[in-house]
Amino acid sequence: MTLRDARAVKDSARKLLPVNHGVWVIERARDSLRDRSVRLGAETTAPINPSTLWEYGTDRARGRHAHGFTFLVDWVGAGPQLTAGEASELSALLHEMVLAWDERFGRARETAPEMAFHDETTAQRLLGVVGVLDQLTLTVEQRAFFEGFAERTAAVLMEPGFYGGVNNHGMFQDLALLAWSVLVAPSHSTLGAQAWDLAAKRLHTYFSACFTPEGVHVENTPTYHVMVSRYLPVLDALFVSAASDAAELYEQLLPGAVRYAVHCVTPEALFPPVSDSHRRRLDTSENIETFAGGEFEYAATGGRRGSRPLSRTAVFPASGYGMTRSAWGDEDATYVHFTCAYNADYHKHSDEQSVYLRSGGRDLLCEAGAYGYNWDDPFTKYAYSSSAHNSMVVNGTGLPRTEPPEVRLLERSPLNELALTVADDDRMDVAGTTRRYPGRSWTRRLRVDHGEAPADSTVRIHDLITSHDGEASLRFLWHLGTGLRAVLREKGVEVFDGTQKVMEMEFRTETDIFLEVVEGREGRAPQGWYFPTFGERVPAPVITVDVECADLELETEVRLSGFVWNEEERTPRDPLTVSGRSLSWIPSAASPQRGDAAVLILSRYDSVDARARLTGELVKNDRPYWYVPGISRKITESERIEGALGFLEELAGELWEFIRGQRDRGVEIILATVGEGYVPAAIAALSTGAPLISLDPVIPFRAGDPRADRIAEWFAHMPSGGPRAPIDVLSSSTARKSTERAVSLLDLEVSQHAVLSELLTVDAEEVLSNLLNNEASMHDGPGIRYIAAYDRRRKEFLVDVLERSDVLIAVRVFKGKEQVASLPYAAGSFRRFSYEGNGPHRLRIHVRDGEGDEIAAFTTGTVRVR
Repeated sequence: MTLRDARAVKDSARKLLPVNHGVWVIERARDSLRDRSVRLGAETTAPINPSTLWEYGTDRARGRHAHGFTFLVDWVGAGPQLTAGEASELSALLHEMVLAWDERFGRARETAPEMAFHDETTAQRLLGVVGVLDQLTLTVEQRAFFEGFAERTAAVLMEPGFYGGVNNHGMFQDLALLAWSVLVAPSHSTLGAQAWDLAAKRLHTYFSACFTPEGVHVENTPTYHVMVSRYLPVLDALFVSAASDAAELYEQLLPGAVRYAVHCVTPEALFPPVSDSHRRRLDTSENIETFAGGEFEYAATGGRRGSRPLSRTAVFPASGYGMTRSAWGDEDATYVHFTCAYNADYHKHSDEQSVYLRSGGRDLLCEAGAYGYNWDDPFTKYAYSSSAHNSMVVNGTGLPRTEPPEVRLLERSPLNELALTVADDDRMDVAGTTRRYPGRSWTRRLRVDHGEAPADSTVRIHDLITSHDGEASLRFLWHLGTGLRAVLREKGVEVFDGTQKVMEMEFRTETDIFLEVVEGREGRAPQGWYFPTFGERVPAPVITVDVECADLELETEVRLSGFVWNEEERTPRDPLTVSGRSLSWIPSAASPQRGDAAVLILSRYDSVDARARLTGELVKNDRPYWYVPGISRKITESERIEGALGFLEELAGELWEFIRGQRDRGVEIILATVGEGYVPAAIAALSTGAPLISLDPVIPFRAGDPRADRIAEWFAHMPSGGPRAPIDVLSSSTARKSTERAVSLLDLEVSQHAVLSELLTVDAEEVLSNLLNNEASMHDGPGIRYIAAYDRRRKEFLVDVLERSDVLIAVRVFKGKEQVASLPYAAGSFRRFSYEGNGPHRLRIHVRDGEGDEIAAFTTGTVRVR
């Protein structure tokens, strides 16, 4: 018997295995048995078809899940909880799958695709199979196969040329070897003993280098810090049980790792969207067990459990991070995270000097976040770039993601350096310096002072640029949270959540600056996006501050209360006059003629990018339209006109007069709103009978506000005998509550399209554009109202032929002139079908009646697949 056979060693080794123990794993396993399918990551389900399951194209994340057998985290957890018959069926299905993989790839390694023998993917495959051998009930034949498969996989991981190196990929290889050598390899196995010795040695080398002296994991991301730290107590217990001196290292590293993990947690009990962090709940049993002592549990549960941390500010000068908060256990607390770090190349973003600010339960200064690992996708490149962070670009170019090793390791001075002046509960004063910009040194000093309330916190930023190459175009970027809007001033910006001002930023410098707001820009150089999770994107405003200079001193003051600007001082932008009226209507190039159906859009957006998205289909068809931007801002600006209600009432009257005037000319007006414009547009629509189509409608005052009650009174007294306006309401996944409130408070009969409620806002915007054009086209002659959309989360097309439940529909999908997919006739007006691709598509929809006769065939507007 060897030390590896000791029960305590085996118990510790089992904690190296990735296994889900939640109650949901039983249903997931049963779903796999019923549908013959597996989960590939959090969102994707794939059929167990050997000819397609392992194919991944350019989607490396899918390849990792498929070839790494990551679905086994559910199956291994479910196995002991299933009935004997189900457990036997599951083992047989797995045996069938792995046999097929082994024949196609395992025994043909020289021709296998990259992800089949990717270093970390191979490690995950071995960890999964070790879990199968340790936990599932297997026949003699199955066990013999899996043992042989595991031994061959371990031999691959031990090859010197296959080692991933001193990084987390190499770590997973060695964790897999440890687990295999303890739980599967026979005690007399020479290969098992060699695997133990090799893995123990390489892990000691890795953990000696993968944390900074302050206990921060070097891979630049809180998520990966937690992932790697999770193995510190496990390896400590494993090597203590095996009487190995290696245990001492892991015991020493843990205290610093705990402190960093605790202070990274934001008041919403998540990690900030910095670098490659995944924004998932943190109060898992694994995490709390890793970071024992109660402080992490307190942070990760928002103060519901655990022990309140003793300090509110933590600075890690050698690692390049500083964090401070106004309070613990308050979800509205002000929290600031500062980055001036470059500790390793892995997961490095070009996020030098980036500041993240959260207060009042909302992200104020945010970052784009992580989009994925597919470098061919322009949004992946954007997510890693300086342009996706609160950083700087020079002459239109940001920093490269990483530097060549000889530059990073052989420089006399550190490329990035963080100096600490003050770090106490109520104040943090730090200065980050980066020398990564060619010919320039940039020092950003960040001073945060907290008061009694979260909004009493102030943030002051001093940027000092010293140039060795002369004048250049400098651009500073400030990313705002989703749903916020920016009102620009000559030297600053006001930031609003609806009609509530939540932040002011004032820029002070003796050099001329130019400010702009960008939101939801696509193309070669995306800008103005937030990524809630991998592969998803939502428009978010970005403030750009442009300066032409060589050397620069720029002071930025961030105010969360005590605002100094008011409406009278605001820089005029869109004068509320046109032809003597009190609105700024921006006419389209086309002038409406008698018989036309023209569109009038009231939008909460200011940006040109958003206007282009909303009017895309109208422009393509030369459809006449008017666009009223910044409705939220206009409500705020009009507080002097009998309060904001005065503006809403006046606007409703102007719309009513405009619609009547156009109708007298033979032009039919279709109203559309995004956000707060819903109230005056609905009043006008109900007064005139004009069609109204609204996306994410908002009542611009909170429930309980007397102004909201006044709006309800308006509608309660609307003439019941007036013309009935057809009203359609679209709601995206981010606005369900506001939509429900808008519809219920106004007590209107509306057509709500629940099929869209899972869509991201940017996808729902495209539906609005198409639906407006569809509605306008109905005035040109008989037609069918429809909705066509693409759900990027589910990777599915949605088609709904409205008001025609008694039909059969078929769909053909075109990219350019090429047909790329089709769906045969089936009963029902709604269809949902999977499709993966990218770029603009159009759908050709054929509609038959109950007798099978075709009653319509039409082509949709552009539906963008992302």
